[in-house]
Amino acid sequence: MSKKKLTIYSKNSVRSDFRSDLNDEQHRVVTGGDGPCLVLAGAGSGKTRTVVYRVAYLIQKGIRPDEILLLTFTNKAAGEMMSRIDKLLADRGLRSGGIWGGTFHSIANRLLRRYAERLSYTSSFTILDQEDTKAMLKASIKELGFDGQERRFPSPAVVQSIASYAKNSMISVNAVLERKYADFEHLERDIVSVLETYDHKKRNSNSMDFDDLLLNLYFLLTDYDDVRRVVANQFRYVLVDEYQDTNALQDSIVRLIAEAHGNVLAVGDDAQSIYSFRAADIKNILQFPERFTGTKQFKLETNYRSTPEILALANDIISRNTNQFPKTLRSVLPGSALPKVQATPSAAREAEFIATQIEDLVNTSKVDPREIAVLFRATHHSQQLEFELLRRGVEYEYRGGMRFFERAHVKDVLAYLRLVHNFADESAWHRVLSFQSGIGDVTAGRIYGAALAQGDLARVVLAPIESLVGKRAAVGWRDLRATLEGLTGAGDRPADLIRSVLASPYIEYLNNEYPNARERLEDLGQLAAFADGYDQTTDFLAEVALNDSIHRQAPATKRWAGLRIILSTIHQAKGLEWDTVFVMHLTGSGFPNQRAFLEPGGLEEERRLFYVAVTRAKRRLFLCYPRRAGFDGATMEYPSMFITEADADCLDVRATEAEINRFNASGENHLYSDPDYEDDTVELDQQGELHQVKKRLQNWRKKSFLRDV
Repeated sequence: MSKKKLTIYSKNSVRSDFRSDLNDEQHRVVTGGDGPCLVLAGAGSGKTRTVVYRVAYLIQKGIRPDEILLLTFTNKAAGEMMSRIDKLLADRGLRSGGIWGGTFHSIANRLLRRYAERLSYTSSFTILDQEDTKAMLKASIKELGFDGQERRFPSPAVVQSIASYAKNSMISVNAVLERKYADFEHLERDIVSVLETYDHKKRNSNSMDFDDLLLNLYFLLTDYDDVRRVVANQFRYVLVDEYQDTNALQDSIVRLIAEAHGNVLAVGDDAQSIYSFRAADIKNILQFPERFTGTKQFKLETNYRSTPEILALANDIISRNTNQFPKTLRSVLPGSALPKVQATPSAAREAEFIATQIEDLVNTSKVDPREIAVLFRATHHSQQLEFELLRRGVEYEYRGGMRFFERAHVKDVLAYLRLVHNFADESAWHRVLSFQSGIGDVTAGRIYGAALAQGDLARVVLAPIESLVGKRAAVGWRDLRATLEGLTGAGDRPADLIRSVLASPYIEYLNNEYPNARERLEDLGQLAAFADGYDQTTDFLAEVALNDSIHRQAPATKRWAGLRIILSTIHQAKGLEWDTVFVMHLTGSGFPNQRAFLEPGGLEEERRLFYVAVTRAKRRLFLCYPRRAGFDGATMEYPSMFITEADADCLDVRATEAEINRFNASGENHLYSDPDYEDDTVELDQQGELHQVKKRLQNWRKKSFLRDV
């Protein structure tokens, strides 16, 4: 850059260290962030503001914008930061044009366009979207003949998920199968063959998928020293947002780019690391000081979001994790009410309580509906509440997936029930036939016609329908016939029919078709629990259909119609905030997720997830759980260990001695309620997690969190 250009960023600038715009913690980061720096930014502490001012400070010091690399995780975050940087500099007579700011993938794309030929691509390479990726994987599976086998091969979506996790974790396909897809370990060679064929197709078509962008950038920086030197020398300052969410591949790329100057500002919060299922690795932030010699640590602990009472609970929660950088959030807001624990007799009553509280908050306290959120650990936890809100005409926006009865697997199972209820239901027949192996539209039509001629479902399972279909479709028909045969002997109670489907070949279909099959099975378990409230399938299907119709018509029955409350998974809520937050279904069997007890570090991540939920609330926080599972079911529940382990002074809890005694009597219903419980397959003692579980569950009998509605 010429001397004339340099003066734009120096002599003509309005000198300022932005002291009046920042608190002491933020100011230390902005002015002292040279060298390797780890900024531990607590929830609501002004993390984005700090990064924005750090970039502006560097440019004001004379650093050229194109020497700054700002890495984020979402386009929204990148856009917000760049917009705020532009405005901040413009107000001081400076400009930010030339900053390399964007997501990891967008920055990788820019660099790969510049050096594509080094990797035998052209600069006009195509980036495959999700549908393109699945289509090319499907073609690879078909080319190798794995689609016509006796048993189902993993779907393109599952194969893509396996490949993505392997790339981002920098581990082998075998390791991914062992860790996440044990049912497919025997197919390792076949899956690898598919991925090799898929890679060959991408090469031939001059294309990369989303994960290839990062992987190829890594190869570019490791295999070509001259390219790495040019890139590393260009970026004098590297700033990374949400470092706790980086995976092994992203962390490696950051280290390669930063090797020349060593100015890495990693901003994040280890207490909010909750995405290990996406290959995010908390070790990247916890081990940052070891990986970057001479690291300076900063803490942003002043919280501008939540009341002191909410933060007291948050601090207490996260203090129980062992692997962390300790932080204590401090509020600048006036005091308010303690977070309230609310027990209800059943899941249905929990939904009623939350819906009533929401109506009171909006109608009486004049809270904006958009400032109210209900958060939950798993999507199926919201099903009862969705029904209750629909009954009351309360509009809501669902985040983290589709509404319960709109989900494909729920519709699949309902289609089976419709066949039992109405044998001639053509759309139900076509739906259940559509996901059978080898059965296309034409064959489905022939099967439907032949089935209809039999007169009822019992005759269909005995009919020689295989003679009407080809060899490939015969496999799918045998699976469907086995499922239908189970349904014919399951009676007319909808819950029994659903559980019959869950014991059929349909489960194999789910496992092979969807990367998140376990979560879908949990949804279907909740569907069965909900169906327990009905004796007749006719009544159950009518209730579902009527509520679905009500939802589609979106009635405007409330004075605040058009202003929607939020229903969201906790994972989807990270980074957001609301005036009032309800965390629902906080049962011992539901949150923490029981799989966490079997995974190294799993319990601590679940506790971080609860911490994230709590810190979304600004003024009001309700922690709710039902005392009985299912639709007014008979299974006794108990509060989440995250409630029982909390300091009682941090919570609004009221209970009678009778309730305490009644609750204590249910302790034997939980696997982990026995202090002497041991399981040789659970190797958690080295982390102290199993010890924590035992200790908390011994103590919870001494307290009660059972304030009924």
